[in-house]
Amino acid sequence: MNINILVDDEKCWNLNILKRLIPYLKKKNIIVDHIWILPNKLSVLRGNKISIWYLKTFGIWVFLKLSFFYLLVIINNFFNKINNFKDLAINYNIRYNYINSTNDRNLFENINKDKKKVSLLITNHILKKKLITKKNHLFINKHSSLLPSYKGLMPYLRTQIDNKDNGITFHLVNEKVDSGKIIFQKRIKMKFKSMVEFYLYIFDIFPICFLKSLENLEKKRFIKSNSKNSYYSIPNKIDYSNFSKKKGKIILFNDLFKINKLI
Repeated sequence: MNINILVDDEKCWNLNILKRLIPYLKKKNIIVDHIWILPNKLSVLRGNKISIWYLKTFGIWVFLKLSFFYLLVIINNFFNKINNFKDLAINYNIRYNYINSTNDRNLFENINKDKKKVSLLITNHILKKKLITKKNHLFINKHSSLLPSYKGLMPYLRTQIDNKDNGITFHLVNEKVDSGKIIFQKRIKMKFKSMVEFYLYIFDIFPICFLKSLENLEKKRFIKSNSKNSYYSIPNKIDYSNFSKKKGKIILFNDLFKINKLI
């Protein structure tokens, strides 16, 4: 099987998850054929506006710890000689393109030529209808909750506020956000001390969960979830305050010593 990957140009989490995923899939005879790199995005925010949002929403102390965590990962990327997605693609002999949006003509033409291929999404960009409705091409998205509950951004904050279990879901993409047919789902009952610790766990199980989602897709084995349907937009200060009242943490000082799990 050959797959495409559409990924946001984020060099802490996204780059390192592909550094782990690509060789894992190769061992399973699944080849990444093309990587499409999109501008990093959080809701409607891009560039420096994302950092400003983190600062305004979570405060200076959390922002500094997150920034230091990010810096440590970037430094390790440098010494590992894969600093960006171009380096990654060249290292594994994968075709790649930097594009500005999912409306890119080259992307559409490539998808149009592909037959019975799958594309994995690691992006906050919304796909255009003309891509989603292409026959013989499926898009798979990962979401860090038990869909259809807690659709939207940063579901970990919402599950902690509501004292609910976390989870990971892989689903097919349709025209509605986080609403396509579910092909893999795992409930995560363990408790986490911070959001960073939770996402490090998601990072660790991502490859095997994605592989199982492909196996289920091939067998047309879809999962019916009994979770309540809910959607939340990007968190604000009030959401973070409610999260903090439940003793939720975004990042702890100890998380700075866990970057080895990410590299």
